[in-house]
Amino acid sequence: MPAGSALTAEQRAGAVCVWCPRVLDGGDAGMDLGGTGGWRPRACPPCYEVQSRALASYLDWHEHGITCPHCPLRPCDHGQALGAEHLAARERAGAPELVCAHCRTAPAPGEQMRPHLWQGLSVPVFSYLHARPCPARAPHPG
Repeated sequence: MPAGSALTAEQRAGAVCVWCPRVLDGGDAGMDLGGTGGWRPRACPPCYEVQSRALASYLDWHEHGITCPHCPLRPCDHGQALGAEHLAARERAGAPELVCAHCRTAPAPGEQMRPHLWQGLSVPVFSYLHARPCPARAPHPG
């Protein structure tokens, strides 16, 4: 879900979808994303489905990567297929450009990435790392 600071008052109150400008009427028009008091974020069913698929495909890819004996060394065919499925779901969800959590660079075309799930200060962080060592960064001029 987008950060609370990025949402409008209407989105925080659940009157508008957190991912699109669709107005949500009362009742079953939106999916409740949790919250209390004035923080009642909701999503329209189409956005909820797209975002849920992106999250589920990330978790499938991550789970495979930690149980597969091949993927830590080189992504296996199944791991590559799960990664491709997730990247397609992520694109449909309108996610921002993928960036390596370690070196902060976007992958080059065809460069393998892997999911990297870690515990932030209060919530899990769904991130990515290069599947191989991060590419060397160009030295700073000067």
